[in-house]
Amino acid sequence: MLDPVRLFEFDPHVDRRTVRARTLLVTLGSRDPGRTQGIISQHLLNTLPNYRLGGVDADQVLDYGALRPGIGFERDHFTGYRTPSIDLHHVTDAEGKSFLMLAGPEPSLQWERLVGTVDYLIDQFDITETVIVQGVPAPAPHTRPLHVSRYAGGPDLVPAEESVPMSFEMGATFTSVLALRLGEHGRSVTGLVAHVPHYLAQAEVPGAAIALLDRLAGHSGLALPLGGLPAAAQILSQRVAAEVQESEDAQEMVARLEAQYDHYMTQRSLTQDADAVPTADEIGAEVEDFLRALDDEERDDEEGDG
Repeated sequence: MLDPVRLFEFDPHVDRRTVRARTLLVTLGSRDPGRTQGIISQHLLNTLPNYRLGGVDADQVLDYGALRPGIGFERDHFTGYRTPSIDLHHVTDAEGKSFLMLAGPEPSLQWERLVGTVDYLIDQFDITETVIVQGVPAPAPHTRPLHVSRYAGGPDLVPAEESVPMSFEMGATFTSVLALRLGEHGRSVTGLVAHVPHYLAQAEVPGAAIALLDRLAGHSGLALPLGGLPAAAQILSQRVAAEVQESEDAQEMVARLEAQYDHYMTQRSLTQDADAVPTADEIGAEVEDFLRALDDEERDDEEGDG
């Protein structure tokens, strides 16, 4: 493997000896469901004091053909190429506490080398915990509180009520490999995952970003203002409600999701009576029923379209 240290270059003005932070926030990826990573990184950089510490050599890790960064065209020439970058920022929260944020598009290449780069940066700045945020599509209605689950770098580190009560195979992302490798290296890593309604997965969902920021603040002790995100979330909620109101099929779909969501959350909720707490197997069965109902619904829609 090529030297991971040489993949990162510090900006000339940075004296790395003076930079220390407890938390590293990772928002690598702007196309996750709900666009939560992009919303969060831009929001924090626009609302909190920050400066760039350095960046990853993007030419080494990004597939431009797949990413297709934006470029403008004016009559007879190209202009305004939006060069993609993966940057490390020093950010100060609303109470003066420092943290670092690694933000940019998801890398396509040299994942293991970039993991080594992150490991190197953790040592450089005495980071004690890495937190990864992202959205995932979920069979949940937009009319219910948005659920955030949590994962860690190893087993048995997350309370059952905060985890996903099932096992499954999935396509790897860079952040999933990062969490796995950091855990193997003995690093403290936490993943916060917003469950975005599947029919909003391609849209920007400020409410998902709000849920993640709230959990991030509670978990890390950082003071993270929400700024204009609640107003943006309200606008989206009103627009979605109006669109659902215009379609009986959409109303029926949302009603089914509401019933399934309420049943699932009831089964999952913890009570004072230990005997009433569902087991992991029971919760897993509920989730599987939940997802199976969604698959049946989508199959019916496809047959109807045919």
